[in-house]
Amino acid sequence: MELKIYMQKLSNVMAENRLLKFVVAVIGLAVIANCFFTFNMAKHERTILVPAGLNSRVEISDGQASYGYLDLMTRYVLGLALDYTPATAREQFGELLALYAPEAFPEARKTFYSLADTVETADVSSAFFIGSIKVDRSKDVIEATGISRQFAQDGSPLGPDRQTTYELSYRISDGRFQLTGFGEKGGSK
Repeated sequence: MELKIYMQKLSNVMAENRLLKFVVAVIGLAVIANCFFTFNMAKHERTILVPAGLNSRVEISDGQASYGYLDLMTRYVLGLALDYTPATAREQFGELLALYAPEAFPEARKTFYSLADTVETADVSSAFFIGSIKVDRSKDVIEATGISRQFAQDGSPLGPDRQTTYELSYRISDGRFQLTGFGEKGGSK
């Protein structure tokens, strides 16, 4: 780029430098503005999920999930953790462990694999029938109340049905549901 506005070469070079400095400053400001707008858009991004079989909209936004999503994930977790047979327990518990937050994983792994060993050894099946689900968003805790039933291999019940409340502690991290604790209310997590 050569400007030939002035008669002296030095004046033309200085004009070129001023023009180039202005262009660099404009590009720098544009990059800074682009970074600012991109950061704001990412911060306020919403992810809308509509899985197959779900007839309502669920969403995750700013680290918070809609009630529909929390209800769906609660039912999924309870199904994996509390509805099992000796043939399915280990695989289901493995799938459940994938939902745990990294800091809660080691303890949950010990608990569920120990339970899987017991279920396979004793030939016990279990079912949990959900009655109600309550979500406390301020504490990131979900309470699920229902009836718990255990069966022997021949299908006969092992004791009476129990009214049980389970407590799930969770967090939404990078748009992903993660369990931080799970157990009977009043019992161990």
